[in-house]
Amino acid sequence: MSDVTLKQPSATVNISREPEMVTRGDRPFAYLEKRGPFMKQAPQAWKEFWGVARSLAEAGLSNGMVGLSHVDTSKQGDEAYIYQAGMLLDHQPATLQPPLQYRDIPACNYARFLLTGPYHQLAYAYPEAFRILSELKIARRDDFCIETYLNDPSATAEDQLQTEILIPVP
Repeated sequence: MSDVTLKQPSATVNISREPEMVTRGDRPFAYLEKRGPFMKQAPQAWKEFWGVARSLAEAGLSNGMVGLSHVDTSKQGDEAYIYQAGMLLDHQPATLQPPLQYRDIPACNYARFLLTGPYHQLAYAYPEAFRILSELKIARRDDFCIETYLNDPSATAEDQLQTEILIPVP
């Protein structure tokens, strides 16, 4: 989520200060993609995703909700910012209702951070996580960052929401 440099004291973003290094296996993923500034496109992607994806959750295919974000440095302007709102699946579904797409998230290594608090703080949490990695001299890999929503926003107080932030590392 590096499309905007936001100034907010790191003390007000409740993010873990030391990354945990984790490896995640291949994961089937159904998603809706939007391009453009993350702060604008991510909420729109989720709204549209839920308009067409309820059947996947109702069919019991869901293994959790995730958002993927990436800045494609080969593109210019809004086209460089890619956001994918979606859900991890048990397996590839036989069909998907357009505009949903399917792909596997490949196995790889990540630096894991935990954000506790409202989703709008993700805009501050990513730059803080990138700063921490830079200070620790941990290189980032050019790939999608993953945010995993660990609890249900309809049943959890906003200040208690937990989001796992996975930043790709070599």
